[in-house]
Amino acid sequence: MFRFILLLLCLSSHPLFSLSQEPQLSEALQFEERKFDFGEIQEQDGIVSHVFLFKNIGRTVVHISGISAGCGCVQYEFPQEPILPGKTGEVTVSYNPAYRPGFFSKEIVVLSNNNTCYNRIWIKGSVIPCRHSVSENYPYGYGSGLWMNFEVMTFGTISKGHSRTMKLKYANDTDKDMQLMFVVVGGNTDIKFISPHLVKPHEEGIMPITYQNSGQFDAETNIYPVVNGKVLAKPLKVTYIKR
Repeated sequence: MFRFILLLLCLSSHPLFSLSQEPQLSEALQFEERKFDFGEIQEQDGIVSHVFLFKNIGRTVVHISGISAGCGCVQYEFPQEPILPGKTGEVTVSYNPAYRPGFFSKEIVVLSNNNTCYNRIWIKGSVIPCRHSVSENYPYGYGSGLWMNFEVMTFGTISKGHSRTMKLKYANDTDKDMQLMFVVVGGNTDIKFISPHLVKPHEEGIMPITYQNSGQFDAETNIYPVVNGKVLAKPLKVTYIKR
C-alpha cells in the first residue's frame, strides 16, 4: 500500500502527468493577420476598433471559449456559435484611449475548445492626448477660475504634539495669471503651508498642508482662498480629531 501511494506521488510530480493540461497553440484557427497598428489616434475621438478575420483550417469543429486581454481598456466580441471546418469568423477588438496618452501595445489571447487551445493577436498604436475639463480632476469650484481637489480636508486623528501632511491640488482655469494666497481664519498657527502666489493660465499645482497639533485650537478651521486680491466666498474646511 505504501509503495502504491509513493508511486502516485512520483507520477503526480512528473511534468507529463497533469490533471489540467496547459493550453496548446491552436493549429485549426488561422488568422489573416495577427497584428494591427492603429497608428496615431486622437483621445478625443474615443474608442477605436479592428476586426481580425480567421478561418477554421482544421478537420473538427472549433468553439471559442473566451478571450483574455489583461486590461479594461480592451473590449472584444467573438462568435458564440461553433466554427465548422472551412468556415470563417471574426474577432472584433476595441481600444479605449481615454486617459492613456502615448504608445500602447496589447496582447489578446483567444481561447478555444474549452480553454485547451489558444491563439495570440496584438494591437498597438499611439494616443494623442486631449485637454480634459478641469472639473474632471478638480471637482470643487471656488470661483474666479480656481478649482481644487478638496472642499473639506480631513486629517483624521492627530495626537497632541504630532503632525500630519496632506496635499491640496489646485488649478487655474482661466487665460490669465492668477495671484493665489490662502488666509487662515482664527489665527490657527497649527496649520502650516506656503501659498503658491503666481499660478499661470491653465496651470495646475500642489500645496502641501501640515497640521501640527498643539492642542490649542478648535477641531475645525476655515481657510479662505484669495484670488488676485479678492477673498473668495467659499472656504476650504480643515478638520482633525483630537486625541
